[in-house]
Amino acid sequence: MIIASKERYMPVVINTLVLTKGEWYFYIHRDVYDQMVILSDRYEDPETLAELIGGSRNNEETVRWFYEQTPKPLNIIAPYLNLIEGTIEKDMELCCGALHVITAMINVRGFILKPPEVRKSVSFTLSIKEEYELAWESFFMSAMPYEQRDLLTLSAQRLALMMNGMSGNVNIGGSIGSIGGMIRTETPLDATGILAGYSHVKEPELPMAAKGPSEKEKSATKNLLI
Repeated sequence: MIIASKERYMPVVINTLVLTKGEWYFYIHRDVYDQMVILSDRYEDPETLAELIGGSRNNEETVRWFYEQTPKPLNIIAPYLNLIEGTIEKDMELCCGALHVITAMINVRGFILKPPEVRKSVSFTLSIKEEYELAWESFFMSAMPYEQRDLLTLSAQRLALMMNGMSGNVNIGGSIGSIGGMIRTETPLDATGILAGYSHVKEPELPMAAKGPSEKEKSATKNLLI
Protein backbone atom coordinates (compact mmCIF):
# COMPACT_ATOMS: atom_id res chain seq x y z
CA MET A 1 0.00 0.00 0.00
CA ILE A 2 1.29 3.44 -1.00
CA ILE A 3 -1.06 6.40 -0.57
CA ALA A 4 -0.28 10.12 -0.90
CA SER A 5 -2.29 12.99 0.51
CA LYS A 6 -1.78 16.62 1.42
CA GLU A 7 -3.95 16.07 4.48
CA ARG A 8 -2.70 14.25 7.53
CA TYR A 9 -4.67 11.26 8.75
CA MET A 10 -4.48 8.78 11.60
CA PRO A 11 -4.61 5.43 9.78
CA VAL A 12 -6.50 2.57 11.36
CA VAL A 13 -5.02 -0.02 9.00
CA ILE A 14 -2.61 -2.22 10.93
CA ASN A 15 1.13 -1.82 10.16
CA THR A 16 0.77 1.47 8.31
CA LEU A 17 3.71 3.88 8.45
CA VAL A 18 3.52 7.60 7.71
CA LEU A 19 6.28 9.53 5.90
CA THR A 20 6.26 13.21 5.04
CA LYS A 21 8.16 15.59 2.79
CA GLY A 22 7.13 19.07 1.82
CA GLU A 23 3.35 19.33 1.76
CA TRP A 24 2.75 15.62 1.23
CA TYR A 25 2.05 12.75 3.61
CA PHE A 26 2.71 9.21 2.45
CA TYR A 27 0.99 6.17 3.99
CA ILE A 28 2.88 2.93 3.38
CA HIS A 29 2.24 -0.61 4.52
CA ARG A 30 5.02 -2.04 6.68
CA ASP A 31 5.76 -4.92 4.29
CA VAL A 32 6.33 -2.54 1.35
CA TYR A 33 8.32 -0.20 3.58
CA ASP A 34 10.67 -3.02 4.60
CA GLN A 35 11.32 -3.84 0.94
CA MET A 36 12.13 -0.19 0.28
CA VAL A 37 14.60 -0.09 3.16
CA ILE A 38 16.50 -3.09 1.79
CA LEU A 39 16.59 -1.66 -1.75
CA SER A 40 17.71 1.73 -0.45
CA ASP A 41 20.53 0.09 1.47
CA ARG A 42 21.74 -1.89 -1.54
CA TYR A 43 21.26 0.66 -4.33
CA GLU A 44 22.19 4.22 -3.50
CA ASP A 45 22.09 5.14 -7.19
CA PRO A 46 18.59 4.78 -8.74
CA GLU A 47 20.16 4.40 -12.18
CA THR A 48 21.71 1.07 -11.20
CA LEU A 49 18.32 -0.17 -10.01
CA ALA A 50 16.65 1.16 -13.17
CA GLU A 51 18.93 -0.97 -15.34
CA LEU A 52 17.93 -4.09 -13.42
CA ILE A 53 14.22 -3.28 -13.61
CA GLY A 54 14.21 -2.56 -17.31
CA GLY A 55 11.00 -1.36 -18.89
CA SER A 56 10.47 1.73 -21.01
CA ARG A 57 12.60 4.85 -20.75
CA ASN A 58 9.77 7.15 -21.74
CA ASN A 59 9.27 8.30 -18.16
CA GLU A 60 12.85 9.05 -17.16
CA GLU A 61 12.04 12.67 -16.28
CA THR A 62 9.10 11.63 -14.12
CA VAL A 63 11.25 8.98 -12.42
CA ARG A 64 13.91 11.55 -11.60
CA TRP A 65 11.28 14.04 -10.39
CA PHE A 66 9.62 11.47 -8.13
CA TYR A 67 13.00 10.44 -6.70
CA GLU A 68 13.77 14.02 -5.73
CA GLN A 69 10.33 14.94 -4.39
CA THR A 70 9.68 11.96 -2.10
CA PRO A 71 11.34 10.97 1.20
CA LYS A 72 13.63 8.02 1.77
CA PRO A 73 13.18 5.09 1.40
CA LEU A 74 10.09 5.69 -0.77
CA ASN A 75 12.15 7.43 -3.46
CA ILE A 76 14.20 4.31 -4.20
CA ILE A 77 11.28 2.65 -6.03
CA ALA A 78 10.96 5.55 -8.49
CA PRO A 79 12.54 3.44 -11.31
CA TYR A 80 9.57 1.04 -11.13
CA LEU A 81 7.57 3.74 -12.91
CA ASN A 82 9.44 2.61 -16.02
CA LEU A 83 7.18 -0.45 -16.02
CA ILE A 84 4.26 1.78 -17.00
CA GLU A 85 3.34 1.66 -20.66
CA GLY A 86 2.82 5.14 -22.01
CA THR A 87 3.75 8.50 -20.55
CA ILE A 88 3.00 9.20 -16.89
CA GLU A 89 2.74 12.81 -15.77
CA LYS A 90 4.65 14.44 -12.91
CA ASP A 91 1.68 14.09 -10.62
CA MET A 92 2.29 12.88 -7.06
CA GLU A 93 -1.05 11.15 -6.65
CA LEU A 94 -0.81 9.47 -10.05
CA CYS A 95 2.77 8.26 -9.49
CA CYS A 96 2.00 6.96 -5.98
CA GLY A 97 -1.17 5.36 -7.29
CA ALA A 98 0.79 3.56 -9.99
CA LEU A 99 3.35 2.37 -7.44
CA HIS A 100 0.49 1.35 -5.14
CA VAL A 101 -0.73 -1.10 -7.80
CA ILE A 102 2.77 -2.23 -8.79
CA THR A 103 3.81 -3.06 -5.19
CA ALA A 104 0.53 -4.93 -4.72
CA MET A 105 1.19 -7.08 -7.80
CA ILE A 106 4.92 -7.77 -7.47
CA ASN A 107 7.52 -7.97 -4.73
CA VAL A 108 9.75 -5.04 -5.65
CA ARG A 109 12.65 -6.46 -3.68
CA GLY A 110 12.52 -9.87 -5.33
CA PHE A 111 11.61 -8.63 -8.81
CA ILE A 112 15.18 -7.66 -9.69
CA LEU A 113 16.33 -11.19 -8.83
CA LYS A 114 14.12 -12.74 -11.49
CA PRO A 115 15.58 -13.80 -14.88
CA PRO A 116 15.76 -10.98 -17.48
CA GLU A 117 13.16 -12.63 -19.70
CA VAL A 118 10.70 -12.62 -16.81
CA ARG A 119 11.34 -8.96 -15.99
CA LYS A 120 10.85 -7.94 -19.60
CA SER A 121 7.43 -9.55 -19.67
CA VAL A 122 6.06 -7.39 -16.84
CA SER A 123 4.36 -4.09 -17.62
CA PHE A 124 1.38 -2.01 -16.49
CA THR A 125 -1.02 0.26 -18.34
CA LEU A 126 -2.44 3.59 -17.25
CA SER A 127 -5.75 1.86 -16.55
CA ILE A 128 -4.38 1.19 -13.07
CA LYS A 129 -5.80 4.56 -12.10
CA GLU A 130 -9.22 3.03 -11.55
CA GLU A 131 -7.71 0.33 -9.34
CA TYR A 132 -5.82 2.57 -6.95
CA GLU A 133 -8.60 5.19 -6.71
CA LEU A 134 -10.94 2.55 -5.27
CA ALA A 135 -8.33 1.42 -2.72
CA TRP A 136 -7.50 4.99 -1.73
CA GLU A 137 -11.16 5.86 -1.23
CA SER A 138 -11.52 2.93 1.16
CA PHE A 139 -8.45 4.09 3.11
CA PHE A 140 -9.64 7.68 3.50
CA MET A 141 -13.10 6.56 4.60
CA SER A 142 -11.65 4.47 7.41
CA ALA A 143 -8.87 6.87 8.50
CA MET A 144 -9.46 9.76 10.89
CA PRO A 145 -8.30 13.31 10.14
CA TYR A 146 -5.37 14.17 12.40
CA GLU A 147 -7.15 17.25 13.73
CA GLN A 148 -9.82 14.98 15.22
CA ARG A 149 -7.38 12.78 17.13
CA ASP A 150 -8.67 14.19 20.44
CA LEU A 151 -12.07 12.70 19.66
CA LEU A 152 -10.45 9.27 19.44
CA THR A 153 -8.89 9.71 22.88
CA LEU A 154 -12.19 10.96 24.29
CA SER A 155 -14.05 7.99 22.82
CA ALA A 156 -11.55 5.61 24.42
CA GLN A 157 -12.03 7.31 27.78
CA ARG A 158 -15.81 7.09 27.50
CA LEU A 159 -15.57 3.42 26.58
CA ALA A 160 -13.38 2.78 29.64
CA LEU A 161 -15.89 4.56 31.90
CA MET A 162 -18.77 2.63 30.37
CA MET A 163 -16.98 -0.69 30.88
CA ASN A 164 -16.27 0.23 34.49
CA GLY A 165 -19.91 1.08 35.01
CA MET A 166 -21.04 -2.24 33.53
CA SER A 167 -18.77 -4.20 35.87
CA GLY A 168 -20.58 -2.72 38.89
CA ASN A 169 -19.28 -2.02 42.38
CA VAL A 170 -21.32 -4.02 44.88
CA ASN A 171 -20.41 -3.45 48.52
CA ILE A 172 -21.45 -6.27 50.81
CA GLY A 173 -20.74 -5.30 54.38
CA GLY A 174 -17.23 -4.27 53.49
CA SER A 175 -15.03 -2.75 50.82
CA ILE A 176 -14.60 -3.81 47.19
CA GLY A 177 -11.61 -3.55 44.88
CA SER A 178 -10.69 -4.58 41.35
CA ILE A 179 -7.50 -6.56 40.81
CA GLY A 180 -6.71 -7.63 37.23
CA GLY A 181 -10.35 -7.25 36.24
CA MET A 182 -11.58 -9.54 39.02
CA ILE A 183 -13.81 -8.34 41.84
CA ARG A 184 -12.48 -8.81 45.35
CA THR A 185 -14.71 -8.40 48.41
CA GLU A 186 -13.79 -8.09 52.05
CA THR A 187 -16.69 -9.25 54.20
CA PRO A 188 -16.82 -9.34 58.03
CA LEU A 189 -16.96 -12.76 59.56
CA ASP A 190 -20.33 -11.99 61.11
CA ALA A 191 -22.03 -11.03 57.88
CA THR A 192 -24.14 -14.06 57.03
CA GLY A 193 -27.14 -12.47 58.70
CA ILE A 194 -27.36 -9.71 56.07
CA LEU A 195 -26.90 -11.87 52.97
CA ALA A 196 -30.03 -12.49 50.88
CA GLY A 197 -31.62 -15.83 51.67
CA TYR A 198 -29.87 -16.30 54.98
CA SER A 199 -31.00 -15.61 58.52
CA HIS A 200 -28.79 -14.66 61.36
CA VAL A 201 -28.30 -17.91 63.31
CA LYS A 202 -27.34 -17.69 66.93
CA GLU A 203 -25.64 -20.41 68.83
CA PRO A 204 -28.18 -22.28 71.02
CA GLU A 205 -27.99 -21.40 74.65
CA LEU A 206 -26.75 -24.25 76.82
CA PRO A 207 -28.88 -25.20 79.86
CA MET A 208 -27.64 -23.81 83.11
CA ALA A 209 -25.77 -26.32 85.22
CA ALA A 210 -27.49 -27.54 88.47
CA LYS A 211 -26.51 -25.82 91.70
CA GLY A 212 -24.46 -27.72 94.27
CA PRO A 213 -25.97 -28.98 97.64
CA SER A 214 -26.61 -26.44 100.41
CA GLU A 215 -24.87 -26.53 103.82
CA LYS A 216 -28.01 -27.97 105.45
CA GLU A 217 -28.13 -30.78 102.91
CA LYS A 218 -24.45 -31.46 103.40
CA SER A 219 -24.98 -31.71 107.20
CA ALA A 220 -27.96 -34.04 106.85
CA THR A 221 -26.04 -36.30 104.51
CA LYS A 222 -23.11 -36.39 106.90
CA ASN A 223 -25.38 -37.44 109.80
CA LEU A 224 -26.75 -40.27 107.69
CA LEU A 225 -23.28 -41.58 106.96
CA ILE A 226 -22.21 -41.68 110.66
